[in-house]
Amino acid sequence: MKTLIVVGSTGVIGKEIVKLLRSDYNIIEINRHSGDYQLDIQNAEAVEEAFRKIGSFDALISAGGYGKWGSLEEHSLQDFHDGLNSKLMGQVNLFMIGRKYARPDAVFLLTTGVLAHRHRVGSLSLGMINMALEYFAQGVALELTGDIKINIVSPEFTTETLAQMGEDTSTGIPAREAALLYKRALEEGKTGEIYKGWKE
Repeated sequence: MKTLIVVGSTGVIGKEIVKLLRSDYNIIEINRHSGDYQLDIQNAEAVEEAFRKIGSFDALISAGGYGKWGSLEEHSLQDFHDGLNSKLMGQVNLFMIGRKYARPDAVFLLTTGVLAHRHRVGSLSLGMINMALEYFAQGVALELTGDIKINIVSPEFTTETLAQMGEDTSTGIPAREAALLYKRALEEGKTGEIYKGWKE
C-alpha cells in the first residue's frame, strides 16, 4: 500500500480527504498539535526532522496553513507576514524539503483556493498567497526532472466553512466534494495543473 502524508488532516477538508483515501493509502497525519507528527510547517528545521523520521513516501497532500481573513483596515503588516510564512512558505517548505525523501514517482498536492481568482472584501492576504502558490507550483513543474509531480488543488469555499463564517452556504461545495478533487489530482498522473473546484 502506498504511503500518503496529509498535512492539515484535522481541518474541514483534511478530515474528508482522510476519510476518502484511508482504504487506499497508508496515511500519515501531520498537524500542528495532533496526528502522527506535530509540527509548524513554517519551521523548516522541524519539517526536515519530520521527513527524516517518516522516510520515503509516495504522495503528500497539504491542506493546512494560515492566512488572515479581513478587510484592508483590519490587516497589519504582521498579518501579511504571518500568512506568507505559514500558508505560502509552509507549503513551499513541504515540497522543497519533502522531495528529498519522496519516492521517484511521488505526487505533491498544494492547496490554494478560489480567492486566487475571485476578489472579495476580506480576501486580500489569502488571495495574494494563493496566487503566489499557483505560480510556484507551475514554475516548479517546468523544471522538475524525473517522475515527481506537483499540482495545485483550488477548492471553492466549503459549505461547512461558510456556515462557520455565518455566510450564505448556497455558494459553497461540501467538503466531501472538495476531497474528491484531491483524489482526482492525486491519481490522474498530471503535473503543473490547477484543479479548480469552482466555475469561472
